[in-house]
Amino acid sequence: MRSLLRHLTIFIAVAVPLHSLAISVDLRRLDRALDHADTFTSRRMAEIDSIKSADGIMTPYDRDIQLARRYADFDIDSAVVYATRAREKADTDRRMLSADLLRASIYNSSLMMYKEAADIFADARPDRSDTAAMLQYYTLGVQLYRNLEEMAPDAGLTARYASAKRTMRDSVLSITSDAPIIHANSLIDQGRLADALDVLLPLTREGEFSPANGAVYHVIANIYGLQGNTGRQIDFLALAAQADIENGVREYVALPQLALLLYEQGDIDRAYRYMRRSIDDATACNARIRMLGMSSTMSVISTAYGAAQRAANTRMVISLIIMCILLVVTVVCLIYSRRRNHLLQQARRRQEEANTALKAASRVKEKYVNRFMHLSLDYLNKMERYRKDLFKIASRRNFDALYDAINSTGYIDAESDEFYRNFDEAFLELYPGFVDWFNSLLQPGLQVKLRDGDRLNTELRIFALMRLGITESADISRFLRCSQSTVYNYRTRYRNRAVDRNRFIEIFYLSDTKAPN
Repeated sequence: MRSLLRHLTIFIAVAVPLHSLAISVDLRRLDRALDHADTFTSRRMAEIDSIKSADGIMTPYDRDIQLARRYADFDIDSAVVYATRAREKADTDRRMLSADLLRASIYNSSLMMYKEAADIFADARPDRSDTAAMLQYYTLGVQLYRNLEEMAPDAGLTARYASAKRTMRDSVLSITSDAPIIHANSLIDQGRLADALDVLLPLTREGEFSPANGAVYHVIANIYGLQGNTGRQIDFLALAAQADIENGVREYVALPQLALLLYEQGDIDRAYRYMRRSIDDATACNARIRMLGMSSTMSVISTAYGAAQRAANTRMVISLIIMCILLVVTVVCLIYSRRRNHLLQQARRRQEEANTALKAASRVKEKYVNRFMHLSLDYLNKMERYRKDLFKIASRRNFDALYDAINSTGYIDAESDEFYRNFDEAFLELYPGFVDWFNSLLQPGLQVKLRDGDRLNTELRIFALMRLGITESADISRFLRCSQSTVYNYRTRYRNRAVDRNRFIEIFYLSDTKAPN
């Protein structure tokens, strides 16, 4: 039984996926954030609604610019609409340029409309003295040429776009020193991964998930990926994804990238959940390009998830079968155990009854040994007195009296009566219901009737001796001091009086059936 339980425990332990035993704290926190994702989305929508209702607080242009920025990673179509409206409402060249660059950024990052973004970028003419406009312009250039570099079909174009990207990046760094992500990306391109981490890690703070922090977490995750440190890459992708979720972002990269890594690590359930959420958010955001990019990955993960679910169901069925078998074995063992306990209790009761009977028999034996010793001692004393009486008569030389004493049967008759009285008392102590039981074997009207004061008579003593195992007529006749024919006649007479003659014979002549107590 214990061996079966041990094997079942081992089977269940093996059936549990090993990755479930070593989930990082960051993944657990991401899971909790996903559980409340709708709350964060509602909060983001409330912020957007508050901007829409701020007519008297900000100008129509500023409101549309703010809405375009808030919609950029939440609802791409709406972001394009409000960026276009802001362009139409711009009353200065600077505002017109800002709206164009924002619209180009949306085309570049969310819609993969690189040509349109490149056209806007080529036509843009920021004022060199306007630091904010120049910073927005060069930041867009970095993003645009990076994407073009990744999408370039040949090495020549790749090199050309990479060079343009570096130029844009250097321009950003020449304008401001507060561009840690661009600085880190520059170090990454140079292969200085450790230096890039030194730039970004001081920016991370426990429990901070602002959009800026989310971008830092994502770049750090990519650095760890380049170093081959998959564990740290997963942790920082989880932090980046949590920042996206808690800020109500629906157009992101970290969560689907994390899903793919977890799939490769064997955590199929979590990978499926993350990819499913990524596709749902991309759909809600109208990020059609993202949806296309994730569809093939989702197909692979979904297939693996289905296989994992089937395997889990198989394990569950096997576990249930084993548990049912174990339950049946347990029930059988309990029934067997209860049966054995019942038998042991019966045996214990029989043992106790036997011990009680042995103790009672021992007490009876002690009692009757004591009775026998007293009777023997009484007879010896009586014989001694009888000898002394005869000696007195003989010493007086009264031979006639001596002859009369010797010839008299009165003494022997008296002692015989005493002996039978003792026998009756002893026997009826052993079988107190003997007389009634014996009469129950005889026909009505032919039963034994005792005289007042008698406990047994000669007929009953015959059958009493037979119940004690003395069955020979000669032995009974000597015991009762009567003839064998007398014994035989009594035995025959009462056998003929029996209600059931065969049973009477079986009781007194054939079996060891005992009289009731």
